[in-house]
Amino acid sequence: MKLVTSFTGSKGVRYPSPDVARGFMLLLIALANVPTWVYLARSSTSPADTIDTAWLWVRTLFIDQRSYPLFAMLFGFGLMTMINRRIASGTQSYLQSLPGVEAGREPTSQEESWAREQATVDARRLVRRRGAWMILFGAAHAMLFDSDVIGLYGLVAVVFAGWVAHKHWKRAAVVSAVIVVANVVVTFIVGSLMVSQGTTSSTAMREETDGSTVTLLSYISDGLTSWAGGTVRGALLSMVVPAMFLGARLADTDLIAHPERHRRLLTVVGLGGLGLGAVGGIAIAVQATGGPLVVWAVSFDRVAGLVGACGWLALLALYAAGGPRADGRLTGLRKLASNVGRRSMTAYLSQSFLFAAVFLALPALTGIELHLGEARAAGIAVAVWLVTVGLCTVLERGGHAGPFETLLRTAVARSERKRPRPAPPSAS
Repeated sequence: MKLVTSFTGSKGVRYPSPDVARGFMLLLIALANVPTWVYLARSSTSPADTIDTAWLWVRTLFIDQRSYPLFAMLFGFGLMTMINRRIASGTQSYLQSLPGVEAGREPTSQEESWAREQATVDARRLVRRRGAWMILFGAAHAMLFDSDVIGLYGLVAVVFAGWVAHKHWKRAAVVSAVIVVANVVVTFIVGSLMVSQGTTSSTAMREETDGSTVTLLSYISDGLTSWAGGTVRGALLSMVVPAMFLGARLADTDLIAHPERHRRLLTVVGLGGLGLGAVGGIAIAVQATGGPLVVWAVSFDRVAGLVGACGWLALLALYAAGGPRADGRLTGLRKLASNVGRRSMTAYLSQSFLFAAVFLALPALTGIELHLGEARAAGIAVAVWLVTVGLCTVLERGGHAGPFETLLRTAVARSERKRPRPAPPSAS
């Protein structure tokens, strides 16, 4: 049987909308991650001016807590697409292995059920194996960037591979609802403690930054420790699992695969989702620009972030729908975004290397201390994303997949272990 190891492989028909959405999503990820790099570099922050304040409002309402749920939805979409293709090809392979089928005998309904079940088991094993490797990739990435999400997505894939492969959507809905409620309760309690302790503004929290000396060993060990705890917490108390299930469920519809058929619905979801998400982030934006922290603000912003992510996905799918020519080819900015989206892991990891060069290596080598406002830091994030666009364009012109996608596919394929195959039902 031929093993299809990844949705991001070079073979098979690809849907343009998810690739374009991934490409632009990585711009949002860069904008969301750059404050973490400013913190890691212990860069001094310039006094906020009007531009910085305006950008903080934009980032809080439309990017923070919205970009990573969007990432998780696209991950779930790709995961489910990979599973569907693996089950379809595997079912045919198992049916062809039955005695008499090559001579023209039609398989019985029992044999068809058996073949589909075996293919589903193979798909589940594939997802878990792929998720396990993603956890290892995430651990390696965490040595540089402790807010890595590759390991988190890998853990979610390992835990819920069976549910996604067997399409247990009711169970997924119940678990998602429990996680959302738990998220709201926990963040409400944390917000209450912060208010009671007087840590109510972003300025006050920044003043608590630890000024101790950091060595390379402590940076790596602290990063791995923080990543491990954050990965477990993220799987239990973040919007990643609900967003992943939502994206997986969308893969069984044509809303994202063929957005041109649902323009009106996607327009309503896009504008409505971004609008509601922005409303839900107003209290956090006030806090981010120096105002007090309202107790319920964080909880409300987390839920609103998932709604805003749905809005982003709908609008990006609509944007991609207007791009392909009659022959299906993308052009212009959509083509560039698609180049990045098809190499999303390479682009995501490349961002970390580039940010580390700017915020860690450059100051260490030159002795120059960075003085950045929020808007300037965002400009660096856009520049980093543009560099990854250029890198992926060069790879596309050379006909090459992303190196990290290739490494993941190779690791997944070579770590496959044969399993005993149950005997097929006897044909009457």
